[in-house]
Amino acid sequence: MDVDFRVEIGPPGADGYPVVFRTTDGVETSGTLRLPPSHELEALAARVPDAVIASSAQVRRAVAEGEAPVRELGRLLFDALLEDDGKTFLLTTRNRAARQGGQVRMVFRVQPPELARLPWEFMFDSSEDSYVCLETPLVRHPQVARSKEPLSITPPLRILGMIALPDDQESLSAHTEQRRLDEALADLKAEGLVALRWVTGQTWRDLREAVRRDVRSGSRRGDCHVLHFIGHGGYDTRAQEGTLALTGEQGGTYWLGAGQLAMLLADHPSLRLAVLNACETGRADVLNPYSSVAGALMRKGIPAVLAMQYEVSENAALECAHAFYDALSRWLPIDVAVMEARQAMTLARPGTLEWGTPVLHMRSLDYDGHIFRLSGTSDESKVPREGTGIPPPVHRPDLADLYAEGLAAYFTDRWDAAVEAFRTVVAWDRDYRDAQAKLAQARHHQRLAALYDAGAASVAERDWDRAIEHLDAVVTTEADYKDAAALLELARKERIRAQLREEISDLHERGQWQAVVAAAERLRELDMADTAPDPEVEAMVCAARAALEEIAWEEELRRHYREALDHIEDRDWARALETLDAVQAIDPDYRDSALLVERVRSKASAAEPKEPPPRPTEPPARPAWLPARPTQPPSAPWTQFTVPHRVKAIAFSPGGERLATAMTLRTALVSDTGGGHRVTVRHGRLCATVRHVCFHPDGVRFATAAGNTARIWDARTGAQLMEVDQGAPVLALAFSPGGERLATAGHDAHVRIWNAKTGAELLRLRYSSSVHSLAFSPDGRRLVSGCADRTVWVCDTESATTLLKGKHGGSVFTVAFSSDGRRFAAGGSNGMASIRDAESGAPLLKVSHGAEVRALALSPDDRHLATIGGSTAQVWDTHTGREVFTLPHYNGSGIAFSRDGHRLATGGECTVRVYDFKELLQRD
Repeated sequence: MDVDFRVEIGPPGADGYPVVFRTTDGVETSGTLRLPPSHELEALAARVPDAVIASSAQVRRAVAEGEAPVRELGRLLFDALLEDDGKTFLLTTRNRAARQGGQVRMVFRVQPPELARLPWEFMFDSSEDSYVCLETPLVRHPQVARSKEPLSITPPLRILGMIALPDDQESLSAHTEQRRLDEALADLKAEGLVALRWVTGQTWRDLREAVRRDVRSGSRRGDCHVLHFIGHGGYDTRAQEGTLALTGEQGGTYWLGAGQLAMLLADHPSLRLAVLNACETGRADVLNPYSSVAGALMRKGIPAVLAMQYEVSENAALECAHAFYDALSRWLPIDVAVMEARQAMTLARPGTLEWGTPVLHMRSLDYDGHIFRLSGTSDESKVPREGTGIPPPVHRPDLADLYAEGLAAYFTDRWDAAVEAFRTVVAWDRDYRDAQAKLAQARHHQRLAALYDAGAASVAERDWDRAIEHLDAVVTTEADYKDAAALLELARKERIRAQLREEISDLHERGQWQAVVAAAERLRELDMADTAPDPEVEAMVCAARAALEEIAWEEELRRHYREALDHIEDRDWARALETLDAVQAIDPDYRDSALLVERVRSKASAAEPKEPPPRPTEPPARPAWLPARPTQPPSAPWTQFTVPHRVKAIAFSPGGERLATAMTLRTALVSDTGGGHRVTVRHGRLCATVRHVCFHPDGVRFATAAGNTARIWDARTGAQLMEVDQGAPVLALAFSPGGERLATAGHDAHVRIWNAKTGAELLRLRYSSSVHSLAFSPDGRRLVSGCADRTVWVCDTESATTLLKGKHGGSVFTVAFSSDGRRFAAGGSNGMASIRDAESGAPLLKVSHGAEVRALALSPDDRHLATIGGSTAQVWDTHTGREVFTLPHYNGSGIAFSRDGHRLATGGECTVRVYDFKELLQRD
């Protein structure tokens, strides 16, 4: 029989805080709680959150220095609360419960709000050298009027999950969070013990609709029993209440107050438990204990709330969720379920203090802590025995046989079977031989095997962070366990490689070219022994070197120009003319060099009335270091406008009257072709790059790619209409010809196709490496994609089958279908662009751009191919491969034809140029 050890702390008196200790079997005593001055206590308590967070980042055996303040505070609280008489009373109560085959549950009712805010979960018993609530359930029991009977339910336990990760909060992908909890509970769902349904959005309206759906269903099969919230929490000091960070209607954060959440959930008849995986959801105002999110829900009638008093890491939260729901779905009391979750967090993450973060609030202590009852069981004989989770069979099993089965499983490393056998033995007889010790050892090995399997699986999936986390826990616990040490060394080395690759990518995005080359050299040194060069990194290094050459070229040009100005100031006309000739040889249109040449010639003629020396018929020799510059048509018919940041991609609207421009620093804009009437949108964090942009066929909407997400916007107002999460950096996107679908290409080697109205994922295509580019065929049935591993794929968008896979010769940065869908064009890091047959992949045309091709476009009549990269854009005849003309555009990275073929736009650096393409052809 279990015994409640109830602790009631009253308002302060002259000597301290009065404390009454009561047990459910009628024994009572009292004492006085005397604490240090409030400023000392608060200073000690203030160090706890940092210590908890720090402990989540390491796995260790000994007590770390950062844990010292936690133990000190825990020891202080335990000793001050119980003193000598209280400790004796607790020990006596534990012994009495043990003799009756039960255990003690500590129940706290703390009236002074300043004491209710203290982390009693960290009480530390120095005599036992252990934290109390790792072995004893601890419940916070506020003073409320009504209690609720346990809800009779038929398995499974139904959980309504909600994830809210606003884009202006520090967060990971919501889809990643959802997937990880689904995986954590997969075994419980497979057993039919748990059913998990998700709220379809992140706003308060989405939560209200999900709750109303349950209330309106009229069927218990649709009702949820638990609300599980994942996200950010906070405390509004002005309103003096806890809050949850939901997503606002227009993006950003909408802070939902504790009272508002309680009102929203109050009328849900089957909801008996709220699990709030958000920090500070247990924090209350110093004057109002019900101002926390947990307190407000309790006051509105939710029987139990599991909240977080500090920040908790994702992996610890998942471990907590799995153990908690496993115990709860097997009909254990909720306080025992929380204790098992604490133990699981400790075993899975040795040395962590995060087990003290969950705080259990219970409205009623009746019914032995059961908030759910298996439908059809009303008497105690059908309730599982406390602490085991195993319902006793109708007939007593042969414990000797069960024990032998457990031993056999134990010595053959079948840990799940060993745990089940020993748990059943202990359920019938706690003192049977050494069954309890064997159960503890089997659980230890079960956890170790699970950690190893998870680490090995993470290695196979190349998830190095998770692999290191799991394997480090294994090696710390048992250094010689299988090949865990070797796998851990491999994972650490691969993580360094991955970090270097990510750093190279970041440096490349920010134009730190010299650093890109230096970091790539470090990666080559690391990879020299056992890894082939990364084609994507090589492409970025190639681009960095080209950019460095371009910078050197620009610097040389500026140096010649400055020298010419110095010679003009010194009235040294001959040397000025010589230097200006060098400038003209490099770039005839550089600044005002042409005008200066005429003026210097005039000055030289005036200074020497004699016949001037004949000018050389040949231009000055081009410096050996300078690559040949392409020709361009004189006075090219263009309009040009500037944009605030570097251009990454451009796209015409279907009517050709507007342009969408993707830029660095999370910016995209829609303007007319002269750069006016702009609509600007922000996508991602401050340093994010909008990598791609495209118009919807209706011309009213457009899409952008930045970070891990793609968003659809209203092109007239800039209002965000929808967002989809790739789960990895989105590198390109495209609307289907009918506009009903949106395809996104990712760094995770996947293309996902989404419903462009609802954001539902329709199809997922797997590739061999990062996908840099994609395009739909005119009928929308095929998708051509270019990858970092120098491959081009054509896939069926209905069946997800691969129709064609071919080699390109370099990382493929850009692709496009012809207007009839029979051909496609591709270009990339090797400086080549090609046109190929869409069925056989046979090359029909190849042209050399001379620098990596960052973007390309086919004219609507398919007669011309436009490419851009380096410092030029080039237009080619698709029948002959002849270069029609070249247009200058420094650091060019975007190019597009209007749908009628009358305009050609190029983008690069901070400028966009729009050409009259028909006039260009006539001049050619």
